[in-house]
Formats: sequence, C-alpha cells, structure tokens
Amino acid sequence: MAAPHKFLLIDDDEAFNFLNRIILDTKIAGCQVDAALNGEAALKLLATKNECPDVILLDLNMPGMDGFEFLDEFEKRYKCFGYSKIFILTSSAREEDRIHGFAHKSVVGYLGKPLTDAHVEEILAFTG
Repeated sequence: MAAPHKFLLIDDDEAFNFLNRIILDTKIAGCQVDAALNGEAALKLLATKNECPDVILLDLNMPGMDGFEFLDEFEKRYKCFGYSKIFILTSSAREEDRIHGFAHKSVVGYLGKPLTDAHVEEILAFTG
C-alpha cells in the first residue's frame, strides 16, 4: 500500500477528531479525513462511500456502538474489510482490550491517545 491518503476517524470526542485531522493534514500532504462519532455512524458512512479508507483510527469507548462492536460488524459486512488498516487509538491501557483488539484481523496497531507525530510515523511505516 502506498502512503495512506484516506483516513476515517471514529471517536465520540469531536475535539479529538478536530485535532487528529489537523495532525494528519500537517504530516500527510493531500490526505482526506472523514470522521464519525461512533461505530454505527462510521458503518453508515462507509456504506455511502464508493472508496474505502486506507486507515481507520478507532476509539474503543464510545456511546452507542463501541469500537469492538464496530469491528465485529465491519468484518462481517463491509467491502473495506481486508483493505482498510485499523489502528485502535484509545485511552485504554487495559491489556485485555489490546488482546481483544488484535483478535480482529483488520486491527494492525494499538496506539495510546492522543495521536502524536510518532504515531503518524508508525502508521506511515506500516502502510507505506
């Protein structure tokens, strides 16, 4: 995969989505960033798109459909499964969350909040 240019942020914190968009725009020229406030909104957004995001940054703890529920549905029914690389971006330091996250085939990374320049470099190293 070439350097990613399409991102989907899934986080119920609008401020995090805003800041993450700025970080990505600064570090990756010409990237496109969409955002959803929970798993259900993200699945609806994916259903309307003709293209899959290269990278999904996924929070775990959200109201409505949380990150784990999103992963279950995403892997069951979306054409992006197998293409989009998912990095969990969360404040959870629980080892069981890490293990549960990596049990999903689409999860390739587990990053602690907030998104940093080092995280972006890790994403680029993995996807580029």
